[in-house]
Amino acid sequence: MITEELKQKNFELFVKKMEDFGVTAERIQNVFGDKLINASFAIEPNSMLTYEGSLLHVVLRTFTPYAIKLNGLLPDEIKADQKSLVKVCLLQHLAKAFMFEKNDNAWEIEKLGKTFKYSQHKIALRLGARSLVLAMKLGVELNEYEVEALTIIDKGASDEQAKFFATPISVIVRQANELTTLESIFK
Repeated sequence: MITEELKQKNFELFVKKMEDFGVTAERIQNVFGDKLINASFAIEPNSMLTYEGSLLHVVLRTFTPYAIKLNGLLPDEIKADQKSLVKVCLLQHLAKAFMFEKNDNAWEIEKLGKTFKYSQHKIALRLGARSLVLAMKLGVELNEYEVEALTIIDKGASDEQAKFFATPISVIVRQANELTTLESIFK
């Protein structure tokens, strides 16, 4: 759905933004190898977010811009620090590079439209927690508000603490995720 050239540009932009947080291209390569550049943001069949290279494309061009725009709408006293917000957005979905893989089952691809599938994992961590581990491997320092925002994606709708006591950065990130999904439905 996107060209190899655009995938490379997205990767270079991601690396440039991660350098603001002390992460080098070499460190990213050591942690991810070649998995990040081709990773999919989603695995649902026929989703507008499921294609090679969509992870970085969606994070950089949809999810993070939504978070920045939402933050800009808020009164100054509850705005999130923009650098922290961008950091969380860049990190939150990174685990998908390891959680999803290209489907090799021709029948599932042809008959069900499943171009990606879940990888085999032997660890009981959800997306936010897995991405937190990757952030640590990358050497990114996070404060408690950033950790909360990074892992808010793991909280269900019935989690009252996350619903009523989340910090502004977490609320913004949660809403940006919802808007990203909503946009893909109406594309």
